[in-house]
Amino acid sequence: MNGVNSHHHKPSFSPSSKAMAPGNHHRYPQVKSPLRRQVHAPSPLRKFGLSALPKQSRCSKQQVSGDNGLVVERKTLDLVLDCRTDREVIDVDEDDEVDYVEVISDDDDDDEVEIVENVVVDMDVEEESEKEVSLDDGNKKNGSFMVVDEKSSLPVTDVCSFEAYRKALKSAENRTSKLKARGFGDVLRDRCRGLLRSLRFFFIRDQEPVEDVGREPFKSLSKEDVAKVKHAFSANAQNILVTHENSNIDITVEKLRCLKPGQWLNDEVINLYLVLLKEREAREPKKFIKCHFFNTFFFTKLVQSGTGYNYSAVRRWTSMKKLGYHLIDCDKIFIPIHMSIHWTLAVINVKERKFQYLDSFKGREPKILDALARYFADEVRDKNEVEVDVSQWRQEFVQVLPEQRNGFDCGMFMLKYMDFYSRGLDLCFTQEHMPYFRVRTAKEILQLRAE
Repeated sequence: MNGVNSHHHKPSFSPSSKAMAPGNHHRYPQVKSPLRRQVHAPSPLRKFGLSALPKQSRCSKQQVSGDNGLVVERKTLDLVLDCRTDREVIDVDEDDEVDYVEVISDDDDDDEVEIVENVVVDMDVEEESEKEVSLDDGNKKNGSFMVVDEKSSLPVTDVCSFEAYRKALKSAENRTSKLKARGFGDVLRDRCRGLLRSLRFFFIRDQEPVEDVGREPFKSLSKEDVAKVKHAFSANAQNILVTHENSNIDITVEKLRCLKPGQWLNDEVINLYLVLLKEREAREPKKFIKCHFFNTFFFTKLVQSGTGYNYSAVRRWTSMKKLGYHLIDCDKIFIPIHMSIHWTLAVINVKERKFQYLDSFKGREPKILDALARYFADEVRDKNEVEVDVSQWRQEFVQVLPEQRNGFDCGMFMLKYMDFYSRGLDLCFTQEHMPYFRVRTAKEILQLRAE
């Protein structure tokens, strides 16, 4: 009966008793401690002269003072261990970072704690700059550094700390130099520029669209424009297509046909186009630089075949009444040069104080630039009563320029040199653009308006 009664007896509830009762161990397991993770720290090396600090019961700041006065603040981990093992096991959270590990020494001779710094080599230089560093030659002892605790003020020599700091700093410097060598800064700048371009729409969507000046010389031609040029080429040769009243230049079908592929440009087409370039500048002075365009007969008058240099022959060409400005006020002055069967270009670059010569075959003619230097000095003296020392100006035979690949496009190259320079652009065209430029020039002449 006692056995039956004891079997039906309901025991009183006691959490502690249930946890400790052997029979209930499978029903009420004990609470396990958190998972433990091994943290490895270097063993203390006494042969390097490492001494120790007394045990501390909590985290404290330590100041590392070197032989040269190096002072570094750091934190040590508050750990109290009763025995020493070769591998210490410490409970840490997953998110915690262990920068310093305290290794306990339980030698019989002395009860000391050795502090060894576990430094991550890939630390940022900015973190290192937060440490206070000072140098003092008076603290130097046998090439070691002084470690001073704020509370106990006990000095400890610790060479490993300074060496680890030096290696970490050198590693950061090497990493920075490698990034620079790999062009990391350029890649970052390109990405930033791409981001700014992508955001550009949000900042200028309320503004009027700005036309790209660099694309204007290559603006596409409409089908109507191309058809009009073809019709003009096929008309009666003696028909006058357009007449420019101010310059008194007539363009007939026969003269316009020099713009067809494989033809040499004539004086009338070149001179009319230069007049249109000047009118374009007058319409939009803020868009084009201030230039003067001499016609194809100027240089042959200035330097005559029989008498040589003759300023009086062209003195009236540039009067204020005729031009409305002085040549010295221009940025660039363009002079077409006709050499028997070849067209080249000479430029008096007033703004940059130099004389330039452009030949699509990369030829050099120093005598042409000498004559123009003499002319400019005479012109400024005559019109402005100013002496200009052109001997200090530079002569430049432009070699980085689009080159001619055939025997008939020299005139088009000369016109486009002037067109691009008057826009303030570099010469960014090639021989492949010449068929397009021929049709476009014919279209602009037919409408008496350069674009």
